[in-house]
Amino acid sequence: MVERLWNTTQHCRRTYTQLIGWDGLRLTHYEHRLMVETFRRRDGKQAERLMYGHLRRTRLELTRHPDIFYGK
Repeated sequence: MVERLWNTTQHCRRTYTQLIGWDGLRLTHYEHRLMVETFRRRDGKQAERLMYGHLRRTRLELTRHPDIFYGK
């Protein structure tokens, strides 16, 4: 199921990475590293905060570009 979800979202992920550019990718990579570190420490509260912020930032960026989903 995870593999199928990963494969079906490839287009969205590719488009999003082009949208945010290198600076956005660096920030995303940094956020992911921070989340992994909190998972290793088993710090659920901090992991929750980081994931919330990461997903919120992604969602807000995507709402600025509805054409990604609905065409131009």
